[in-house]
Amino acid sequence: RAKIAERFRLGKIRKAKNGHIIMSEAPYGLTLVRRQGKPGDAAFVETHLVRNEKEIPVLRMLFEWLAYEGLTIRKIIKRLQQLGIPPRKSLRGVWNTSTLSTLFKNKIYIGESHYGASRAIIPAKPLKNEVYKKYKKTSRKIRPESEWIVIPVPAIFESDADKDMFTRAQIQLKRNFDLSDRNKKNEYL
Repeated sequence: RAKIAERFRLGKIRKAKNGHIIMSEAPYGLTLVRRQGKPGDAAFVETHLVRNEKEIPVLRMLFEWLAYEGLTIRKIIKRLQQLGIPPRKSLRGVWNTSTLSTLFKNKIYIGESHYGASRAIIPAKPLKNEVYKKYKKTSRKIRPESEWIVIPVPAIFESDADKDMFTRAQIQLKRNFDLSDRNKKNEYL
């Protein structure tokens, strides 16, 4: 089992270094086209991402609300609910704050996909201190960006104005987090 897991890990790293996409689901605005056929066949197609033209206007609107209007993620969710725009995968049809937070931070929209951004670790403060655990490494730790494997993908934000909007969105997201009421620490005696 350990040998198979190690071979899978090394195979994924080799595939990522060769520029192939390794993901189970495409982010919002993109569609994952899975590998078809066998290498060497005339009809062989490697796994790749294509633009989802139905979702791109919504994606652009989300980034504009954050970058230019300075809305918080919760205000963006309220506006999406008012407009009746459902997320791609949700049984309740409601956007989640963590989904949007991850969406705004994802560099795939400017043409950079990553592999190996995090690694599995044993949790420092586990929820349950049980004697037996099938999987010991149940937490994730982010690696430094210098260790990430960058995979080029088709960019949704290609122009300089779009890349500027992406950068402004990152700055506004950090500003919103720093100024959040939930982030306030009170000075007690």
